Amino acid sequence: MSTPLLEVKNLQKRYPIYGPLGKLFPPKTHMNAVSGLSLQLFSGETYGLVGESGCGKTTTGRAIVGLNRPDSGEIWYQGKDLAQLSERDFRPLRREIQLVFQDPLSSLNPRQRIGALLEEPLIIQGEGDREERRAKVLSILEKVGLSEEHYFRYPHELSGGQVQRLGIARALIIHPKLIVCDEPVSALDVSIQAQILNMLTALQREMGLTLLFISHDMGVVRYLSDRIGVMYLGALVEESPTDALFERPRHPYTQALFSSIPDLSKRGKSHVSLGGELPVRTDEFQGCVFHTRCPHATERCRREAPALREIEPGHKVACHLS
Repeated sequence: MSTPLLEVKNLQKRYPIYGPLGKLFPPKTHMNAVSGLSLQLFSGETYGLVGESGCGKTTTGRAIVGLNRPDSGEIWYQGKDLAQLSERDFRPLRREIQLVFQDPLSSLNPRQRIGALLEEPLIIQGEGDREERRAKVLSILEKVGLSEEHYFRYPHELSGGQVQRLGIARALIIHPKLIVCDEPVSALDVSIQAQILNMLTALQREMGLTLLFISHDMGVVRYLSDRIGVMYLGALVEESPTDALFERPRHPYTQALFSSIPDLSKRGKSHVSLGGELPVRTDEFQGCVFHTRCPHATERCRREAPALREIEPGHKVACHLS
């Protein structure tokens, strides 16, 4: 097997939980947003990271691009552990690792025109003179489906789909190798979603990109991904090639996610439903991350956390019962 472009090992990110008096006193406990997560991304592939809101997907993506500093663990990229790099040492790698935000409008300066927004990364990286930068901006605008007339517009003058195209253009302008897409189509109409996904697929082939695609939409992830990792409560509970996962999901949480997909052909058939709410994983939490909502949980599940183990070639599950 080829060497992965990115390898995450035992990633841990915790946030303090304070009492009623806030930060006047030490935290009562900690919330484990990401706990012991490991995954690999290979050059040219799309890895879909899926799970419900609050499971730690965005925290994982932000840690990879250096916006969140993990508490422990390793993030290996081309022989360098990103988790150990200072901001100064990380800066040269930012041209190779980019992030597409879920809400790109909030990440853009509303006082800058689109041309200036897209030229800014080129200026920071010291690429070309003014005319060369303008030519690159116009070229990337064309690639993402925007025109030259958008060069002088402000972000608020664009539609939702156009703003998302602008966010993708800003990530692509310096020709990165790896892009973390944090729910880039979740707020768009279905027809616009399809356009953005087709555009990402075409750009990936053209530019040789590697994508980590974060989403809660199983249909979107299935369309785009080569492999899928399913997250729950900060942990990876299942990982598999896309087709194998949809043919035979093995973890109860994955089965419940599939049951939630609207499908008229499943009317009248039995399905897996989840009861209760997503719990908070504190330092005191024990056992399998899913045992509080799992219909098959045993005493062992409540006491002992299962390891993510390979049950079929390329198919890994963290479940005592699989």
